[in-house]
Amino acid sequence: MRNNKNTNLNEYAYENLKSTIIDANGPKNILLNERILSKKLKISRSPIKNALSRLKQEGLITVVPRKGIFPAQICFQEYLTILTVREVLEGLAARLAVEYISDAKIKELKGILESLGDFPDINKVNHDTFALANVNFHKEILNLSNNKKLIQTVHGLYDHLRLAKLRTIEITGRRSRSINEHNKIIQALEKRNAEDAEISMRNHIKALKKDIENVAKIDFNKSCLFLGANLINL
Repeated sequence: MRNNKNTNLNEYAYENLKSTIIDANGPKNILLNERILSKKLKISRSPIKNALSRLKQEGLITVVPRKGIFPAQICFQEYLTILTVREVLEGLAARLAVEYISDAKIKELKGILESLGDFPDINKVNHDTFALANVNFHKEILNLSNNKKLIQTVHGLYDHLRLAKLRTIEITGRRSRSINEHNKIIQALEKRNAEDAEISMRNHIKALKKDIENVAKIDFNKSCLFLGANLINL
């Protein structure tokens, strides 16, 4: 029973700290102090230490000698590298999904996009609503791959992308293009064409990467990205 309690506290601390680091809208140079975190979560420092160790292994925090522990910074080139890995892995997920996808699930994927209605108009569909639908679309296809290791790996990439807080929908004007790219993925899945499904997914993520690179030439500080959004465009 005691071990179960410790496990639960470790998981509680981990999930809370991870959420604080990834989803927070505040400044990203916040110091992650064990004593303060312990007091805030009303638990001992042992689960905090355990959580911080896990987050460090996942690359979500950085230990700065003589200064302390801080949320990790996702730099521009690293962000693009993550997208390159996503392209390959999510392309594979779309290919594998062909084997398992049902007509009902295809209808569900279409519904995710159709529920947005006037998606090109930012005043009619706000960023968070659009981004959440987009995230759900990708996660549905990922889960349809039925490959646990693949799913786990890609979710880890999502955590790092969320850490960057990059509003790719607004800064790249990708709304209409993103929807069109998603529709091509759905069409390939509906035809049960594994090769086209993979190509369509990879082209979608390649287009996202290209848009970000183009905007970066004009508008980004290429060192590190902290642009303060709740949700990113996956």
